[in-house]
Amino acid sequence: MSPTRARRIALLTSGRQDWGILRSTCAAIRQRADLELRLLAGGMHLAERYGRTVELIREDGFEPADELRWLISRDGRDPDVEDQAGVALSEVGRALRRAMPEALVLAGDRFETAAAALAATVLRVPIVHLHGGEQTEGAFDDALRHAITKLAHLHLVSHEEHAARVAAMGEDPATIHVVGPPALDALFRDDLAARNELETVLGLALSPPVVVVTVHPATLEADPVAALAPVIAAMDSVPGTYVITLPNADPGSETIRASMLQAAARDPARRVAVEALGERRYWGLMRVADAMLGNSSSGILEAPAVGLPAVDVGDRQRGRRREGYVLEVPAEASATSAALRLALEPATRAAVVAARPRLADGRVGERVADIIAAWQPPVPPRKRPIVLRS
Repeated sequence: MSPTRARRIALLTSGRQDWGILRSTCAAIRQRADLELRLLAGGMHLAERYGRTVELIREDGFEPADELRWLISRDGRDPDVEDQAGVALSEVGRALRRAMPEALVLAGDRFETAAAALAATVLRVPIVHLHGGEQTEGAFDDALRHAITKLAHLHLVSHEEHAARVAAMGEDPATIHVVGPPALDALFRDDLAARNELETVLGLALSPPVVVVTVHPATLEADPVAALAPVIAAMDSVPGTYVITLPNADPGSETIRASMLQAAARDPARRVAVEALGERRYWGLMRVADAMLGNSSSGILEAPAVGLPAVDVGDRQRGRRREGYVLEVPAEASATSAALRLALEPATRAAVVAARPRLADGRVGERVADIIAAWQPPVPPRKRPIVLRS
């Protein structure tokens, strides 16, 4: 009898925002004899203006099986998001036809991820979705996340609350598994960057207090960049060393990018703006930082996990589950500056550490791979009908 062929699993990563989530899963899939990883890297990973982070994937020891180009900037500007999504659908579809995988793994809620889910749906490729059931009311990512959930066949969520929400959307409870937050597996890496490496890469001394800054557009708000001015005002009014990570490709990101580059240039001895550090350096930076400022989900999940005080500005993350102690402020300059000063006080750091959630065990990627290996993808990929109860 010939040995059973390893099940081919395609996995899409489109930028720094999901590679940190997916890296440990890729490692766990690659270690299994019964699964074959086909890594698809596209979008921001291949764009020079976003740091060409496909090289960080290679630095982590992975070689993409396919590179998918849908983000091609012209005259210094990104294509409109609907154009990106359309090309992403086509590119992912072609990659799936080449790979003929038994399933496609997707993480999160971005528009190109939703396009990839549609491509898989029309090609009858079952979908595994990580991080469904969450909420971010200030961004259109919220609707896209739920749309991906309805297209997916296996749901690997980070918390029981999110599992309940996925079930409330009519998904079969037998397909929903609580695995924990995959990104927190990075806490257990033994190669996180130390201060001296970070200073060399960034080109400045990380003199305390060190503040990590990230602002993304709140794409469902009347003013998608409302958090920008208050964050810059806080940087101007609170002395410190600021490491700014520039935004992803979303509507409104051009304004944020230009303003943050200008803000960094005003004080190059104490400020630097970077496209992407990679998971190893980013987690290393969080370990040496004194606070986080902005409206990224990293301030809601990753920062509390390492005991780092975070100031969440505005409504972009409204509705997201808070696992630890986070300082939440409206998008207003004086409130943001005051919250940053509070975040830098030793008593606040102690409170954050005391409230640190015990979510991480370093094995989420392994659990994801185990569940995928035990799963029988539906062929054809039908879903159980939704039962109406009177």
